[in-house]
Amino acid sequence: MSIVVYSIKGGVGKTTLSVQLAQMLKYTYVTNDSHSSAHNLMPEEKGFLVSKEDYDEIPFDKNIVYDFGGFKDSRINDIIKQSKVIVIPTLTSIVDVQATLATIKDVIKLNTNILIVINRTRSNNKAIELKEYLSEELSNINHNINSKIVFVRDSSVLEDSLFDCEYIEDKAGTNRFKRHIYRNAIEDMKLLNKSLEL
Repeated sequence: MSIVVYSIKGGVGKTTLSVQLAQMLKYTYVTNDSHSSAHNLMPEEKGFLVSKEDYDEIPFDKNIVYDFGGFKDSRINDIIKQSKVIVIPTLTSIVDVQATLATIKDVIKLNTNILIVINRTRSNNKAIELKEYLSEELSNINHNINSKIVFVRDSSVLEDSLFDCEYIEDKAGTNRFKRHIYRNAIEDMKLLNKSLEL
């Protein structure tokens, strides 16, 4: 099963989620974003950059998490078509939500298995309202979309995980204090993993 994490908007947490998913699932991490350094921080032979300058096409394979940058890249279309699920992260601002809807409209032409992640949530009420709004919009766009919407809480632990590209539960290990501090992030990543089965 290959997974695409994609949004036309930058700064919504694509790379953080992609790295966590890749490490949790023991998948290879592939990005087309030459401004990202995550591929260099992944364990050896587990992170790759497929820049436009070096690759005319992006190779497709199983057991890969594709992190597609916040820009248009026609090379990603074949990958989106073939992947099991497309994860679309969003934040709760109006600009992010508009970009998310535009991303969904692009993606459903190629793949209708969509998992929306309302990322870095702080206010439950705002996140729940956004979930209801997006659910309604999804049904207006296309009744045949196979979709779920999940929340990932705001967490400095998740953001900091990019420095070493380690899966958050592995990072906590068996240390009870760390597991207590990381508990929300661990719960959210487990829920995200479970939600991949649309």
